[in-house]
Amino acid sequence: MEDKRNIQIIEWEHLDKKKFYVFGVAMTMMIRVSVYPFTLIRTRLQVQKGKSLYHGTFDAFIKILRADGVTGLYRGFLVNTFTLISGQCYVTTYELTRKFVADYSQSNTVKSLVAGGSASLVAQSITVPIDVVSQHLMMQRKGERMGRFQVRGSPEGRGVVAFGQTKDIIRQILRADGLRGFYRGYVASLLTYIPNSAVWWPFYHFYAEQISYLCPKECPHIVFQAVSGPLAAATASVLTNPMDVIRTRVQVEGKSSIILTFRQLMAEEGPWGLMKGLSARIISATPSSIVIVVGYESLKKLSLRPELVDSRHCYQRFTDCYKRLYQLQPEMTQRIYDKFITQLQTSVREEISEIKAEGNLEAVLNALDKIVEDRKDQEEPAWRPSGNPEADLRSALVPYFRQQRDALQRHVRKQEAENRRLAEAVVAGRQQVQELQRRGQARQQAWQALHREQKELVAVLGEPE
Repeated sequence: MEDKRNIQIIEWEHLDKKKFYVFGVAMTMMIRVSVYPFTLIRTRLQVQKGKSLYHGTFDAFIKILRADGVTGLYRGFLVNTFTLISGQCYVTTYELTRKFVADYSQSNTVKSLVAGGSASLVAQSITVPIDVVSQHLMMQRKGERMGRFQVRGSPEGRGVVAFGQTKDIIRQILRADGLRGFYRGYVASLLTYIPNSAVWWPFYHFYAEQISYLCPKECPHIVFQAVSGPLAAATASVLTNPMDVIRTRVQVEGKSSIILTFRQLMAEEGPWGLMKGLSARIISATPSSIVIVVGYESLKKLSLRPELVDSRHCYQRFTDCYKRLYQLQPEMTQRIYDKFITQLQTSVREEISEIKAEGNLEAVLNALDKIVEDRKDQEEPAWRPSGNPEADLRSALVPYFRQQRDALQRHVRKQEAENRRLAEAVVAGRQQVQELQRRGQARQQAWQALHREQKELVAVLGEPE
């Protein structure tokens, strides 16, 4: 598992696939339920001419709610749920492509870019027919339509019938365009979602890494994910919204040319027409990005194989023992840990292979029994690893450090006694020197006095009588 500072990236080979797909379907369904109303609003805003029906995202939300109720915000939702299949194909293609690209490049940006684009290509091949039908259902309003087709009304004139709408739309598409009608706008969809996906994942990892460097080291991973997801979604939405507007019009209005649709849109509404529905798209992308990022990463953690869960716990304990090194050099710490585990596993395998090759298990077991017998008379219990590297390291090093401390203390006490003896000898020597100095001075004074007396005597004897 790759680490970017303290952001852990779980790859495809680490997952329990059964758990991953079961949890993935539930998570994807939850996302669709939460953002579908804004998807419907975005589609209607992109299709309408100018501001003929709605003046913005909030205005569209209120008007649809008043006219059709809550169910109006979920038109075509049941058909759209079939995209759950494409969602699982998307994540599978994304993870497998990342694994394949990892053989050629270790750059997370490159892996995310190629994998995101490839996953979107596969997903759109499945999604486009479902999108075409669901978008025409989104365009249905009571007594009128916004797209090419309109479902049959009820005999009482109460708008559209509750059942048979999907079948009615499918029949109209078949009559008008044949089977090709279900793939109308396929190229426009690829030009929209492949760049969107290819841009979203690199920007997500980029924002997450940059935020992780700005935030304190103790900041939980979920904060990086919850912030970087919406930022990446907003960036991708701004970059790909013009093509998304063209895609929606091609599919709903039955246009046959992307270029002609672009020219018509520019002639009618100008450059701002290419940004229609952007706010609704960002609003729908923000919560879904948070759910996707946090939920997807949590889903991958929940889907980890049991042996890798234990491995992650061991790695966490390993980094706890060397916190400073991990904070300064997380990649080096990971390499050291991987090398240590590899060597340990190799050593264990070699020992097991030797035992199997010898085939003399009885002798090995007898040797183990002898070790146990030899330990019976010893009161001190034999050392056993606790599973906590920090505690094991402490239990092994503390007695050694205590012995070193006691030895140093004894040496210090001995040296202090020697220093005191030398100090006393120095003081005694100083006193002897002072005594000798006093004696010398006394002798010097006595000699000087004697010398003066001799001079006086010589002077007296030398005087004439």
